[in-house]
Amino acid sequence: MRRTETGFNSFAPNFIMSQLLVDKYYPKNFDEFIGNVEIVDSARKWAEKWNENKAQKPLCFFGQSGSGKTTLAYIIAKSMGWEIFEMNSSNFRTKDDIEKIAGVAAGNSSLFGTKRLILLDEVDGLQSQDRGGAGAIFSLIKETTNPVILTANNIYSDRKLVPLRTLTELKEFRKINYLSIAKRLREICTEEGIEFDPDAIKELAKNSSGDFRSALLDVQSLAPNIQMSDVKELYPRGRKEKIFPVMTKIFKGHNAMEIQQVAWNSEVSGDLLMRWVEENIPRQFEGEDISNAFNILSRADIFNGRIWRRQHYGFMKYSSALSTWGVGLSRSKDYQGWRPFQFPSLLSSLSASTSKRELKKKIAEKIGKKMHTSKRQGIKDIPFIQMFLENKELAPNTNAYFEFDDKEIAFLMNTKVDTKKVKTLIEESKEIQKDIIREKIHGKQQKLF
Repeated sequence: MRRTETGFNSFAPNFIMSQLLVDKYYPKNFDEFIGNVEIVDSARKWAEKWNENKAQKPLCFFGQSGSGKTTLAYIIAKSMGWEIFEMNSSNFRTKDDIEKIAGVAAGNSSLFGTKRLILLDEVDGLQSQDRGGAGAIFSLIKETTNPVILTANNIYSDRKLVPLRTLTELKEFRKINYLSIAKRLREICTEEGIEFDPDAIKELAKNSSGDFRSALLDVQSLAPNIQMSDVKELYPRGRKEKIFPVMTKIFKGHNAMEIQQVAWNSEVSGDLLMRWVEENIPRQFEGEDISNAFNILSRADIFNGRIWRRQHYGFMKYSSALSTWGVGLSRSKDYQGWRPFQFPSLLSSLSASTSKRELKKKIAEKIGKKMHTSKRQGIKDIPFIQMFLENKELAPNTNAYFEFDDKEIAFLMNTKVDTKKVKTLIEESKEIQKDIIREKIHGKQQKLF
């Protein structure tokens, strides 16, 4: 297996993974779940009692991100044959929102008469945007006839959540022991045909800080041969990279670690890089590869939303990985030839919109100054000025009075600066202004004599 100049392993073409390992090895049952054995056991017994029609207190899973809180809820629902009804913090806006959506789910069984698990994910997201939502959730917990599981990173983060600590049975998810993570990683590597140094896997597991998803992303980025030197070089910061080499590596690279390395060294921010990737997916890929890439990118955007809502920047590693090598390696084939990269059109539109707003303010200021009104009134008067400029007879005198420049005229006449219409109007306006100046000078001379 050859090594690149940077020392990282190179993917052979037949080793490109079309699926993220975090998706492929998402735990499907209790046996595949890693860590927090006591919680898993008690949660299973809790669910079995519900199946015996013995109502139980809602469970509240809280603790470190990546420890499997939401995953365990889904495993419980699947193993018990329940339907699952999930709401996350983006749904926790108002009391009405929660009552309309969750109220229906809470009081009825599923279509086939089975239990329905109500999963309220990331309830600590209430703290930034709650408008009566907390009270609605408390009412839902008290009144429901279905099992309920809540998840949170920090159940003690806000006073609004205090009642949850008495209304629910708290289950704190501890950081997963790195030895358990290492054991599962070795199993996955063996199944995927990934060569590895056992000590390197152990070191990678330690570096994950108990976050199994993070560790699995790192495995995929270092495949197909994981050595200690690669693990130690996993987070270096080298020279800065220009945007076009970065984009080329993302869309044409075969090695997740090399793609991530180049992205880390990029001069642009993570948000801007994501915009570049979004803009160029349909330009670089074809057919199903486009939809697959956008699907991966949408997951990165979900993590960005969680970062914004919860100010939990630990999610940035997921967002970064998904929006770079996750997108690049989602393709089913290599695309030959050079396909030009396009600057993000959204940013161009926002830039153009900002310029137009500034130009509109300057026009309003000129109108307000001449008409002895406010700038706000000047904005309201713009449509009337445009009507005058559309009239060939009135346009020269109108512009001579307000003294608009070529950019302002082009904006008001909805045309380009270099058009003949704009240039002609500017020249006619200048001639009128000269005539006015001549008349004033001539009038002063008559008064002197």
